[in-house]
Amino acid sequence: MILRDLFKKHAKEIPNDEALVFKERRISYKEYDEMTDRVAMGLLKLGVRRGDRVGIYGPLWPEIVMAHFGATKVGAIGVPLSVRTTPPELKFFVNDSEISVLFMPGGFMGADFLANLEAVRKEMPTLRHVVCFDKEADGILLWEKFLAEPDAAALQKAADAIEEDDPALFIYTSGTTGVPKAAMLTHKNLITYTNAQIECMEYYRGHSIVLNLPFAHVGGAVMGITCNLNAGNKVIMMDMFNPEETLRLVAEEKATTLGQVPAMYAMELAHPNLGKYDISTLKIPIVSSQPCPSELITAFKKVVGVIPLNAYGLTECTAAITFTHQSDGEEKLTYSVGKPISCIEMVLKDESDRIVPQGEAGEICVKGPVVMKGYWKRPEEDAKVFDKEGFLHTGDMGRFEEDGSLVIVGRKKEMYIRGGENVYPPEIEDVICKHPDVMLAAVIGRPHEKWGEVGRAYVMPKPGKNPTPEEIREFLKDKLSHFKLPEDVIVRPMLPLTPLGKVKKLDLYQEMKQELGK
Repeated sequence: MILRDLFKKHAKEIPNDEALVFKERRISYKEYDEMTDRVAMGLLKLGVRRGDRVGIYGPLWPEIVMAHFGATKVGAIGVPLSVRTTPPELKFFVNDSEISVLFMPGGFMGADFLANLEAVRKEMPTLRHVVCFDKEADGILLWEKFLAEPDAAALQKAADAIEEDDPALFIYTSGTTGVPKAAMLTHKNLITYTNAQIECMEYYRGHSIVLNLPFAHVGGAVMGITCNLNAGNKVIMMDMFNPEETLRLVAEEKATTLGQVPAMYAMELAHPNLGKYDISTLKIPIVSSQPCPSELITAFKKVVGVIPLNAYGLTECTAAITFTHQSDGEEKLTYSVGKPISCIEMVLKDESDRIVPQGEAGEICVKGPVVMKGYWKRPEEDAKVFDKEGFLHTGDMGRFEEDGSLVIVGRKKEMYIRGGENVYPPEIEDVICKHPDVMLAAVIGRPHEKWGEVGRAYVMPKPGKNPTPEEIREFLKDKLSHFKLPEDVIVRPMLPLTPLGKVKKLDLYQEMKQELGK
């Protein structure tokens, strides 16, 4: 099966059901299929063929999604790029993926995408065509003129050449810990994964999601867009995160699903207009990226009546590969990310590549049909993450509970050693975030003459709050072992964040190195 088959299935079975909703636009599955066929035909006319890379540079708009799936219908590979992409980054992504066609709007939220393109276009030799959704210029093809009437025979011929192990999507890893590299996700990866996601979440036909995550991340492209395409459900799209707008859309559309990081939920539940909106239709709220603070679980259950699901995943495994279940209860949600999905094998290994005993921490290693094909043109990176048994080494450290659920203890590379004791930053961050005035925390290790390394905590307060470093230290004193207490506590109104609300620890490490002169 390939992604095109999902479109044809739903266009036949549920042609009038809504697939995408964006502002005033409501797009049925029949229209979704027809529009992506028109994109596919336009790409064939531009000479795009199986295996070619097509760039998709812009916010979560219907055109962005249609450009991607239109590309996959002819065997090409969608390469989504963040709206925050700068001209040097655009040059890197286009040249690294050897993109031949680039889809984009003229700009977004004050950023001039056409100017960004113009600044580096002469330095991107593989880029032959640029299609703009809303502006026409020299060397730029307007979207409406690009779209072509489908030739059924030509589209079928292109589809017949596609194999399920062909890449369909390149997602660049976040770059928070190093140079970005493209994970190659195949048709089989995407369909197998979303089948498992639907099963774990019991997300069968009839559900809908308000999606406010970027398309350049697996949370948006896979768990949001592709999963709902597979299930035949509706996506209510947002092109940027806004707490009150999210609440309004959940209430008006009677959405059943929302997938966000804890900080986003916290902003919504703390919004002064929360009481104006009935969000009780939410049945499958998902928390991703980190354990859910207990106070957030309590607040969510009070407002919605259910507790969120937690999930753990990574780009290289297509998306989230563990999920909690609402029957697990509130306490487990504060520390566990749930059990592995059914289609993978997950083990924990030590430095000697041996599986660790139950209850001990080890590196999370994964094998199965959702694991990426590899990194694009990075065989040396593939060799670093795949072992001789075919397991992908995630770089994350975890331990299994007796019931088989996974507890994340930290990033392998983020762990620091204080006086011979291993310290895992997420444990400390989780405790700091239990302080009533704290929104986010990030802990890193810094060099120390006596202890080798000690902890440094960066703290971002909740709006209107101003906890002092001394108050944070006092709060932690009886909650953590002495060696885990951070030596430094730095309180800032804002920390460097990714589009998904994760702290960009690489920025903090670089800042610290400059400060220490190393």
